[in-house]
Amino acid sequence: MQRVYSIMINDRSAKKIDFSLTSISRLFLLIVITVLNYGCALFVPAVFLYQLIKFLNFSYFTHIFLFCISLAITYLILVFSMMISSALFIRVFRVRYKEGDYGSTIKDKIAVKFILSYALYFPTYKLLDFLSLSPLKVLFLKMIGCKIGKNVVLGGDEWIFDPYVIEIGDNTTIGGRSLVTAHVGEGHLIIKKIKIGNNCLIGGDCFIMPGAIIEDNVVLGAKSLVLKDQILEKGKFYAGIPAKEIKTIEKAN
Repeated sequence: MQRVYSIMINDRSAKKIDFSLTSISRLFLLIVITVLNYGCALFVPAVFLYQLIKFLNFSYFTHIFLFCISLAITYLILVFSMMISSALFIRVFRVRYKEGDYGSTIKDKIAVKFILSYALYFPTYKLLDFLSLSPLKVLFLKMIGCKIGKNVVLGGDEWIFDPYVIEIGDNTTIGGRSLVTAHVGEGHLIIKKIKIGNNCLIGGDCFIMPGAIIEDNVVLGAKSLVLKDQILEKGKFYAGIPAKEIKTIEKAN
């Protein structure tokens, strides 16, 4: 126990990035892959807009209107292009990670995967969030490896961290501004799987921490906190900080 505690303290005090060859080369690799990803994503909409502009004469109001329409179309092309590019880069460079206990410096391979994963995942996810189209967000999560069921609704402005170690069942709704995170930093990086069952309703502004298990048919009240490794039992209503059982769904009905 003393040895584990010592490792945690050392990792917390260690520099996340130093001037060693390993750190510099990995930082360079992170930047290059991220730039390539978004460069590829921007290429298709940029070509579309460039080719269209060549045929437009901005001295005509109709052409200005067509340009405005083309900007909207270009944005939609960008959305799908980023979805495809980010999902492809995540799979090709194998940045998906599993649950476990890891170091938090750039010299740790999982930490590098963790950083690169967020660089490839979050800008695209937040661009989709701007459209407030839940089906597109669900599709993107599936594309990058999240186990997510049918008829899932994501309320908007939610944060789904660590999609590779999160499971969401069928007919589940996650309210707006909720945060579901399977990682926590406690001197080192701890990643634990989160499982949300079928037919669950997660209220807005909820915070679900690593290792949590929410069984089928659970209702979680708004602004509730589900602690690490906490289990919310099937068919019950929970609320509060931390989340506590209020009543069973059957009694509520």
